[in-house]
Amino acid sequence: MTSSSYQATPEELHLLLGIIEKLNRCIDSRPLRQLVADDLLRLIKADILASFVWNEQLQQFEDAAYVNMSESNLQRYQQHYQHCDPITPLLALRKNTTLVEQVLPQCELEKTEFFNDFLKVDGLKYGINLHAYDGNMNIGDLRIWRGVKGEPFSMREVALMEMLKPHFTNAMINTRTLSSLRQRVSGWHDLWEQHPHPCLVFNSLGRQIHQNAAFRHMQTRMPTQDLQSLRMKMIKLAQGNTSACYWGEFRLSVLQGTEQETTDQMLYMVQITEKAKLVIDHEFILTHFDLSPAEANICLWLMRGLSDQAIAEHTCRSIWTIRAQMKSILSKLRVGSRSEITHLITSTVTEIHPPRSSKTHQVSTTSPLLNYLEKTSCQ
Repeated sequence: MTSSSYQATPEELHLLLGIIEKLNRCIDSRPLRQLVADDLLRLIKADILASFVWNEQLQQFEDAAYVNMSESNLQRYQQHYQHCDPITPLLALRKNTTLVEQVLPQCELEKTEFFNDFLKVDGLKYGINLHAYDGNMNIGDLRIWRGVKGEPFSMREVALMEMLKPHFTNAMINTRTLSSLRQRVSGWHDLWEQHPHPCLVFNSLGRQIHQNAAFRHMQTRMPTQDLQSLRMKMIKLAQGNTSACYWGEFRLSVLQGTEQETTDQMLYMVQITEKAKLVIDHEFILTHFDLSPAEANICLWLMRGLSDQAIAEHTCRSIWTIRAQMKSILSKLRVGSRSEITHLITSTVTEIHPPRSSKTHQVSTTSPLLNYLEKTSCQ
């Protein structure tokens, strides 16, 4: 049974969505894995969890997060038993969720020193593992077990874990990126200050504690009323349950983190970016429509409102040539008018780039954010 064929129950879907939401938080690897541990155990009705990160340089597992295991036993694993572990090296080679019994039958496992002197100490009996990879690099794992009173895991649990695999993998990649960034800057405040987009940082009480250079530059060029509206929107987003919203032409998104010195202090960075846009240009038309390069150019001029005569002047061609090509475009696109050409091509597009012309034609390539700031600064 695969993740695509298993139908999750409403309770399982609720747990899955909750785990995915937590995995999207911008916090360090071990706190993140610890945060989802209890929900994972409830999801697949298990008893015990341990999770490690592979250190390629030292060739060992470390940075353990765990539930219902003794710290002393985990220390024994990290110091000794991981080096004589008969199952994890085999499980780690698999990039899909795997039952322990698929790499070593249960009866054989129970004969090993690893089972009797390590697993059995904390009551671990039936196991299931997920190892996340970034390319060929092992970046984190989930090792989940049922105790001696439990039943062996089935393909149902495999399917549920496979549903979470892309989200867990992405979370582990993000925590590695965050760790790398922190090594290059001296703390969160430097990280925020170097952020290329305008952003504000709030604490868990909704109080603003930082604004970066990009935001300070933006606010000097923004009307007071707009600035107050933007701040209120950012505060509401930081205190809410959504990760993104829109304000005018811009997208606001929030990242959650913790202070390095006081890890119980939650912080929320709200950044401003431009809405993603689909752009119509010469290549777009050639890719999506069966037109010649010359006909694609005419479509671009047409969508900017130019008449046949104006297009002829811009392209240094006769009006008769333009009209002949226009007739060909109508035929190829199977439409009956110029307005239908525009509707067909631009129904989902917000910006049009004109073709190169033999005559000078000034076109703004400034971003909407800079356009907005330049417009308001002149008022």
